[in-house]
Amino acid sequence: MGVLEWGSIKVPKTVLNLVDQLAKTEGVPRHVIISKALQAYMISQKNVGGIIKGREHVKGKKTPRNVWYAWKLMLSYCELRIAVRYRKCLPPPVIERLIKSFSGTIFQLRERLKVITPSEMEELSKLLKAYISNPSNSTLFPLNDFVRDIFFRVLQR
Repeated sequence: MGVLEWGSIKVPKTVLNLVDQLAKTEGVPRHVIISKALQAYMISQKNVGGIIKGREHVKGKKTPRNVWYAWKLMLSYCELRIAVRYRKCLPPPVIERLIKSFSGTIFQLRERLKVITPSEMEELSKLLKAYISNPSNSTLFPLNDFVRDIFFRVLQR
């Protein structure tokens, strides 16, 4: 095992105090805290998922269009579900914005990717209105199935 060479860096006193506090809490030397922080930073710079085969997908590089829209669909659908489920806790403007966001995403999928037909758009609208007015499993399951079908169609583009 080789001998470690040591260096020093200047950091603001607040950062040094935080490193000292974490080192004391975990019972490890300062350099271990710095190493862990650097590892976490390096991981955050990578896009998790490995969607592009044979190439490391690093933050800042272009994401495939279908993957972006699939991700956007699922995020807006999750927001819609949260808005409906916690409608008593959220102010009405927030709920309206989240519902409008999901509708906007669906519209983009129809216009840009052509994965949703106008008749499917109408059916989705009916399912959505039914779920918003009566958020039970009987209205949720058909909506989930419909959105899942759209999700996989987007990924296959």
